[in-house]
Amino acid sequence: MEKLRYASYIRKSTEEEERQVLSIASQKDKISERFGSLNIVAEFSESKSAFDPNKRPEFDKMLAMLDTGKIDGIVAWHPDRLSRNAVDAAAISHRISRGIIKDLKFASFTFDNSPEGIMMLQMTMSQSQYFSAKLSKDIRRGNERKREVGQLTGRAPEGYLNYRDAMSGRGDATVIADPDRFPIIRKAFDLFLTGEYSVQAIHNIMNNEWGYRTLKRRKTGGEKISRTGLYNILRNVRYAGLIPDPYDPEHLFKATYPAMITMEEYDKVQALLGRRGLPRLAAHKQFALRGFIRCGDCDCTVTAQSKKKLLKNGSYNIHTYYHCTGKRAGCTQKSIYLKEDDLYAQLLELLDNYELAPKMYEWAMATFRDFVEQEANERDSLQTFQNSAISSTQNQLDKLLDMASRGLLEDDEYQSKKLALKADIKRLHDEQANTAHRVKNWFEIATQTFEKLTYAGEKFKTGDVGNKKDILLAIGKNPTLMDGKLEITPNDWLIPVAKNAKRIRDELEKVRTMPQQIQKASEEALMSEWCRGKDSNLRRRMPRDLQSLVFDRFTTPACGAAG
Repeated sequence: MEKLRYASYIRKSTEEEERQVLSIASQKDKISERFGSLNIVAEFSESKSAFDPNKRPEFDKMLAMLDTGKIDGIVAWHPDRLSRNAVDAAAISHRISRGIIKDLKFASFTFDNSPEGIMMLQMTMSQSQYFSAKLSKDIRRGNERKREVGQLTGRAPEGYLNYRDAMSGRGDATVIADPDRFPIIRKAFDLFLTGEYSVQAIHNIMNNEWGYRTLKRRKTGGEKISRTGLYNILRNVRYAGLIPDPYDPEHLFKATYPAMITMEEYDKVQALLGRRGLPRLAAHKQFALRGFIRCGDCDCTVTAQSKKKLLKNGSYNIHTYYHCTGKRAGCTQKSIYLKEDDLYAQLLELLDNYELAPKMYEWAMATFRDFVEQEANERDSLQTFQNSAISSTQNQLDKLLDMASRGLLEDDEYQSKKLALKADIKRLHDEQANTAHRVKNWFEIATQTFEKLTYAGEKFKTGDVGNKKDILLAIGKNPTLMDGKLEITPNDWLIPVAKNAKRIRDELEKVRTMPQQIQKASEEALMSEWCRGKDSNLRRRMPRDLQSLVFDRFTTPACGAAG
């Protein structure tokens, strides 16, 4: 008699309800141990859920081999490995009744090919389907309850930890702030909220300057954060202490874990991200400055809408208007509408005061590079001194320990002096790190700002939503609309630039038409005026931060700016 040909089918689901089922390797060992004498000619293995039909490619291949007569039977750990839904259960039962499946063996279930046996098999698979559906429903109900009481379901987001007291049960897990990562991510939010750092710049700072590494888990983590991961953090409303309902995203629950940012900060982050922010913002028609400007009276967000006016020829004239949302009672601005064309005219007039010509940008970068060169020498000297101070303080700490070990110091005195010396060492290390990054930080801010201001008007006209916002945020912050007038609080260090940029830009345009010899001399005079005192002793006048750098360098004596 010809031996029956069998296929072994092994399945491990990643779903919550099947975590206790034997692993792939364990099922394989049990089948080999129990059915080692059978003629097993094929093996099918997959990590898939069987809750829905037609989602298991290996299972479908096995059925195809049965239908073409290449195998005669199946061996598996349990009937629920073959099916947890009515469609797949019927596919197995139908092939048994038609004789396509000549034998079916399970390592943990007894089955014989008889009407009674088939009925028992169907009941077992039906129970599996019921158990799976019921457990899924129970899990969903449990998750809904957790959200209602302000708890997260699943893995905590980056910067938080899933915490379970050793004395508590499995269901008592809570979410707490990660003491190592929470403050770093908060600093990343702070940088982004200034409007002076792009996501890419913050991504570089986190990984390469702050040494950020994701939480190490059993199989993942312990690596630099990805740019996508940073975008996901900036978009995640959970950091504002709100938990969205996955079945109704507009429904938000108040969280019990500590919020990292306020809701106002979260809204500003989404405005800065533009189209890369909340999906619900992208669902609306894109208005360049909606959600970016605030009402000067009630501080509500300024929104935008388009209105159509029917003309005599039957066509429509469409205008976009900006106005306060009027969500707070007593606001005097909710009925004041400003045409987008008029708003843009105000913005272009504002940008005209800050716009740089390419030559002005080129001269500014040359001056910045001079500063970098000079401060590099100063920084090297300072770091040598700092290294010496750290080494000296560490020696004091070592001597203190030696005295304590020989009984020359009381414990209280030793502990007090040790804490003071450790605090000094930490302060010195912080100062050293600040020295190392100081030049790089202000140079990056200055370069990015001046680059955005070069041809700012044209970039604003032709740029997308994100470009427009980037240019305005380079100038300042807190854009407000009051009585149809837009105001932006400029960055202090750009005020002198605004006093001189337009005049020097106009002078450069005149110089462009002059004879070459006169042109060169005139440009040198303008460069000297724009970058005042470029040939002076840079070391002596070295500023300590970007604000003093720009305020000191990009102004003229005629404006009466500080030197």
